Amino acid sequence: MIEQQQRQTAYKIWIASLINTKYMKGHGEFDPGYIEVENKLISRVNLIGGVIDKFSGNEYSSLTLDDGSGIIKLKLWKEDVKIMEGIEIGDLINSIGKVRSYNNEIFIFPEIIRKVDNPLWIKVRKLELIKLYGEQKRVEKIEIKNIEEKPNTEIITETVGDENDKIGKVISLITTLDLGHGVDIETVIKSSGLGEEAQKIIKNLIKDGEIFEVSSGKVRLID
Repeated sequence: MIEQQQRQTAYKIWIASLINTKYMKGHGEFDPGYIEVENKLISRVNLIGGVIDKFSGNEYSSLTLDDGSGIIKLKLWKEDVKIMEGIEIGDLINSIGKVRSYNNEIFIFPEIIRKVDNPLWIKVRKLELIKLYGEQKRVEKIEIKNIEEKPNTEIITETVGDENDKIGKVISLITTLDLGHGVDIETVIKSSGLGEEAQKIIKNLIKDGEIFEVSSGKVRLID
């Protein structure tokens, strides 16, 4: 018999398991929706990952979180958006929230968002998840536009300063998104918002011995 999740339990889980699983609606008005993983009906989750995108408006804000297995959006509306204040692209965060679905897209309605200062925590979480569920291959998610994302909202883009700031941003993203086996160069380039400039920075960092390619298209920071 399937174990019904208690509301106060926030399960640690791969993002890939969230976005690769069918979302089931609750039976009653106050019965939360859930996904089924390992014979558990999960309606709340505890995630650690790197922020690779940020969207903000007057009544709607979202963060895109990457834990190495996949990406998922954290979405908030109206007065709740204040808990996303101070969170920027490249930050490593821990979030506890409710699993939700809209327009065939699973997302998280976060209750708590905390910055994680030590990047080793994402490696600790990975080891916990491997112990619980085994190794997880990355699942790419197809972006689906939602009507909650109103066209009059204002996208926040990070202003990049001088060359050192740009290099620092690329290195920070590589450190944050690397779960132990390297990070895709394309993911770093996309997350940085620097385009071809990020690609040049990565090539120079490889040349200077700051980072190295662990496999084709994947890089790691030199320890």
